[in-house]
Amino acid sequence: MRKLISVVIPAFNEEKNLPIIATSIKNVFKNTNYNYEIIFVDDGSIDNTPSVIKQLASENFNTKYILFSRNFGHQIALKAGFEYAKGNAIITMDCDLQHPPALITEFLSHWEQGFDIVYSIRKDAKEISWAKKTSSNLFYNFLNKLSNIELETGTADFRLMDEKVIAVAKNLN
Repeated sequence: MRKLISVVIPAFNEEKNLPIIATSIKNVFKNTNYNYEIIFVDDGSIDNTPSVIKQLASENFNTKYILFSRNFGHQIALKAGFEYAKGNAIITMDCDLQHPPALITEFLSHWEQGFDIVYSIRKDAKEISWAKKTSSNLFYNFLNKLSNIELETGTADFRLMDEKVIAVAKNLN
């Protein structure tokens, strides 16, 4: 039986990016042996994001959605997606097209090798300012001092988590 992969994507005012990311993900999974579902979580958008999401879902049975009545924030949107997802693994990514869907196959390869969490690390472009790099480094240093989990500088929301990890996260509340 083919494994199901859930791709959870929070969206806030992303009407133009939605069709692009949905098509890109569909194309990635065409070349794999996995079933997939895309779960868009509209975080109270004030543009046409909800309408575009509904249209995408009507065109592709693999596309699901959650529509918030107002903006609750990125992390709440991710949590809602986790609750709704049915996959053997969940991939989270942003809707702004900064996370390349083509990397999904690499995530899946590492997962199949036994890794329960596979995450990406952002490579800073040369044109990023000194202030941005410094503030980012300070953020990760501060976060690491407050928690028992070591996060590498540049860790992004583009990651894969096995269903076992999601089950534990759901029970932390």
